Amino acid sequence: MIVEALKAEGVDRLFGLPGNPIHLVDDLHRYSDIQNILVRHEHSGVSLAYAYARITGRPAVCYGNPGPGITNMATALLEAHSASLPVIALSNGTPMNADGKGAFQELDSVSFMRPVTKWATRIVSPETTPWVMQRAFSIAKNGRPGPVFIDVPSDIALESCSMPTYKRALDRHTFRPGSDAIATAAALVKKAKQPIIICGSGAVSARAGTNIIRLAESIGAALYTTPGGRGTYAEDHPLCLGQIGLYFTDAGKKYFDESDLVISFGSRLEDFSTGGWTLWPSRAKFIQIDIDPESIGLNIRPDTALVGDADLTAADLLTAVDNLAVKNTLTRYRTVNKLQTRHIANVQRQLKKQTKPISGRQVVGAVNRVFGKDTIMVHENGGADLWSYYWPYYQVLDAGDCIPMGEQTAMGMGVIGAIAAKLAAPDKNVVCVAGDGAMQMAMMELATAAENKCGITWVVLDNAALGWPQYIQVLEKQAKIATNFESSPDFAKLARSQNCKGIRVTEPDKVEPALRSALRANRSGIPVLVDVQIAKHDYAPHFQYFHREVWGLGQK
Repeated sequence: MIVEALKAEGVDRLFGLPGNPIHLVDDLHRYSDIQNILVRHEHSGVSLAYAYARITGRPAVCYGNPGPGITNMATALLEAHSASLPVIALSNGTPMNADGKGAFQELDSVSFMRPVTKWATRIVSPETTPWVMQRAFSIAKNGRPGPVFIDVPSDIALESCSMPTYKRALDRHTFRPGSDAIATAAALVKKAKQPIIICGSGAVSARAGTNIIRLAESIGAALYTTPGGRGTYAEDHPLCLGQIGLYFTDAGKKYFDESDLVISFGSRLEDFSTGGWTLWPSRAKFIQIDIDPESIGLNIRPDTALVGDADLTAADLLTAVDNLAVKNTLTRYRTVNKLQTRHIANVQRQLKKQTKPISGRQVVGAVNRVFGKDTIMVHENGGADLWSYYWPYYQVLDAGDCIPMGEQTAMGMGVIGAIAAKLAAPDKNVVCVAGDGAMQMAMMELATAAENKCGITWVVLDNAALGWPQYIQVLEKQAKIATNFESSPDFAKLARSQNCKGIRVTEPDKVEPALRSALRANRSGIPVLVDVQIAKHDYAPHFQYFHREVWGLGQK
């Protein structure tokens, strides 16, 4: 019945590894065309489902084993919960007839998984399987999307019984705010002299980019995102000023600080996106739009709250604003675009300079030039690879083409997730920019990419250290303890040992040729790892500002 449910829900791939193949895997083979993607670790199965859900916008399904297999899945499920992604995790669990007796790999899995999922449950009777599966898909994709965990006891899984026919879960429920709330918000927009729009992951989930762009153009609002909101729209749009919080640019922050109206779509405005809730325009009114009522006012109290789907709300607000004939939109549009143009020109001048040791900014700029449009950027989480977060050193050139981590920033998930991005969008280029620390947490999955002929490129910004923690040691004048890698892998050789192509780059003029070679190999279905030896502690200006002025580091 589980396989029947997966088929009915349109699941085309499952990610995981089996302990006992008579649970699920054999049924997948016998009774479906669902592709089974074998991974090297249960964490990887969830990481793949995370990225697959982000790109497709649909629930993605993974599976693992009891006991330690379940605990291995927890980190990536926590990240999916933080990033609001619909991931469904299955595990065969302790047999009901041995529960509490010290059974092999026994674990109270439901209690364990509750804090990191929207819903964790156990099938206690085989007849309830259709209901549980239908409920899982409904919960995962509705409201604020998120992960679901299902424990299937081993003895229950093998029982034969009559069951009701599986009925596919209803489509995602969307709704719009009331007309009075829209009218109140529109009145605030009309009064604003310098409005801005922030897009979070909820804008991506709702595929709201087109209507948000139309709204921004209609009122002359600068466009920003959180990391989770990247991909709402193409970042070469004339009103784009990058990201907020830790990821500000100088041009973007100045305009943000002077704004008098903030319109937020689908963001809880968490710690890094607001500098611990300190980086916020002091005189601005605030319109918060979110499909989840519990996210309204979570961190910053709105002047007007619009509870509803981001796309529908943007369309309704646009109609209301158009009816009010907002003034000075063209002037604002030109002001924002002038700021953008100047800042991009400044960054382009920086990117033309080749330095040794190689700068991370040079590398991500080259990735943008070589891979161009139709490229999915999969982010990792470290100091060096944050260059790929900082617009416009790297620009997401097409809506939907970005996979960030959530607020948990679990290292290694991007390295793994790039594989699923290629499976989900085979006609796209896929690049993951990772530090050497993140790569070492996930390098066992390079073989998974090779097995599935996933033509993807990992760009490893290699400084032989855990650069971000070490930067804090440098700022605080502490000894560099437990942050240097005294013995690092030869990543290029490691890639070749797993049937991928490996390239090592030590000279700045070899960066772009290496990336072009990688792209050619990718087009033949060959995964490539490009190991670039980079300078230590070469960070974007606002990254340095954030550490000193927001976190108060380096003041000794």
